[in-house]
Amino acid sequence: MKLNELLKELTTLGTPACGLACGLLGVVLAALLLSVGFWRTLFIVVLCVLGVFLGGVKHKSDFIKGVVNRLFPPKDHQ
Repeated sequence: MKLNELLKELTTLGTPACGLACGLLGVVLAALLLSVGFWRTLFIVVLCVLGVFLGGVKHKSDFIKGVVNRLFPPKDHQ
């Protein structure tokens, strides 16, 4: 199986591979919560998300502008 096919299978809700991946993620999260506590786990998750963002988004400024514009739509200046 090619890597693209595997990733698609892992991220498609309702597939056995996605169920297994979500289950493993839950076990890792539970282990982190029990071993280091809520705030440290939250810190680790935030850093992981930031790392994925920095590594995966090609045009970061355009992406951030798009998110801000969706959250706070610009008002029409007349």
